[in-house]
Amino acid sequence: MLDFFHRLRRKQAADFIEERLESVSVDLPYELQSKIFDQLATVSIAGAGLSVTLIGSLLQNASRVVWLSVILFGLAAVTSVSGNVRLIDGLTQRRPVLRRTKLDVQIAMGLIGMAIGFLCMSMYYEGDRAPTQAASVQPER
Repeated sequence: MLDFFHRLRRKQAADFIEERLESVSVDLPYELQSKIFDQLATVSIAGAGLSVTLIGSLLQNASRVVWLSVILFGLAAVTSVSGNVRLIDGLTQRRPVLRRTKLDVQIAMGLIGMAIGFLCMSMYYEGDRAPTQAASVQPER
């Protein structure tokens, strides 16, 4: 066991891992791309739901800019679903689609990042406007 750790210290860990690219399925990149689109769409819908929940509770008095986060999350979800549809259509028609779908992933991730930024900005600004005294709950007597 000690010999293994001594060799590990002398060599890079990547030297011990043998990749077998010939055993990897050719369809794997397309399957992973489709799963990424599914996950991005799920995160986008969850983010839009969180935004609407926060707007209805903590951000009731926030400016209308807070609704941009809902719109951006929605656009990210639409981009993800349309990217997945484009991937499936391209595969059924035997056209190369990975380059375009990678762009769709980047666009969706950018939209999610912008939506999170707008939501955080609204939370920050709303926190500045909040009263400095903490609300306390008095028990009924």
